[in-house]
Amino acid sequence: MGLLLLLLPPVSAASPAPLSLDDVLREAHAANARLPVRAYELTIARERASEAQAERWLKVALEGDFVYAPASGYDPALTNLGEARLQAVARQPIYEGGALRAGAARAQADVEAAGARYRIAEKDLELEVRSRFAELAAAQAEIRVRRESRERLDAYRSLLRGRQASGQGVAADVRKTEVRIALEDAAVADAAQREEAARLDLNGLMGRDPAAPLEIQAPEAPEAPPDESPAAWESAPEIAAAGAQARSAEAEAEIAHAERRPHLSLGADLGFWASDTTHLDSDFWDRLWRDRGYSFGLVLSVPLWDTGAIKARVAQADLAVRQSRAQLEADRRDARLAYAQASAAARNFYRQIEILSRAVPDAHDSYLEMESRYRGGAATSLEVLDASDAAVEASVRLIEVMARYRVARAVAARWSTP
Repeated sequence: MGLLLLLLPPVSAASPAPLSLDDVLREAHAANARLPVRAYELTIARERASEAQAERWLKVALEGDFVYAPASGYDPALTNLGEARLQAVARQPIYEGGALRAGAARAQADVEAAGARYRIAEKDLELEVRSRFAELAAAQAEIRVRRESRERLDAYRSLLRGRQASGQGVAADVRKTEVRIALEDAAVADAAQREEAARLDLNGLMGRDPAAPLEIQAPEAPEAPPDESPAAWESAPEIAAAGAQARSAEAEAEIAHAERRPHLSLGADLGFWASDTTHLDSDFWDRLWRDRGYSFGLVLSVPLWDTGAIKARVAQADLAVRQSRAQLEADRRDARLAYAQASAAARNFYRQIEILSRAVPDAHDSYLEMESRYRGGAATSLEVLDASDAAVEASVRLIEVMARYRVARAVAARWSTP
């Protein structure tokens, strides 16, 4: 059995499957550290809205007090020798100038604003993930292209060294080729640095150890940008947040204006309210039972003069409304511009993709033809190297444009979906 175990191949842990963009988005959403902050903000705003709604309706409370004031302490006429009170008290606002209704509207607007801010955080996270994913995929694709180019140049250098060994004067061609190989090595190192930076960022967005390995699936070939409505930018969450803030400011102004109006509320109580707590004798409970009862009351308040405090609060609220409307207009313009720029960039990049997609195979065929002609003595070494550079440049340019196209599409979606 021991010999059999030695002969068996070692069991290696299965490497994790490469992550697709959707996998990365889900993991980043679940592990993001900023989203819970916005989620708490939204939950708090909802609780405040519930509180504002409850302020409009009847409240019932159990209230009581016990005051012991001996005759030698204060004037009995003032203290009534103490008191004992236990009452169920109900209070209902009847008219408060619209302040409570406006308070509920303000709280609901704050809920909408908090929800929009949460959505902004989500969309910012999604944009960052899509951008880093595109950068990582582009860097990996560039590394593959440049390594393939280096292998071709290595083979070409071997051909030159063989000719040099046979006595042909190709020493200058060998040096030129070695320079091109060194440049490819430097370009690979640069692409590897960009790959590592994108991997670190993507791992950080997913809540992983930034230095952990990460395998991703190569994205599919980009499709043509869809025809979207010119007014798609109206759905941007920044506009929703600014609109909610404007409605909140308008409700705040209504609350300030309500201070100038009369306020009327109804109060009622039921229970016990007795005096003479200095004599805690056998008659105390009888006196307390005898003093049971109830009462109703209306409270009216009309502001007359307060040296301008209400006027100042009203002015502040009105200015805040104007400010919020100006902010809404500014956010609308920013969203419109950002969406238009991203859409225009995506259309331009896709045209470049179509051009380069045709040029890449032609450049590769041109290199193979030029190398073949060189073998036959009909082309120079410089022509071969130029053809190689053109093939690599076309492939790398196509990779870069595809990545920029994906980022532009992500930006357009960032500013056009609710």
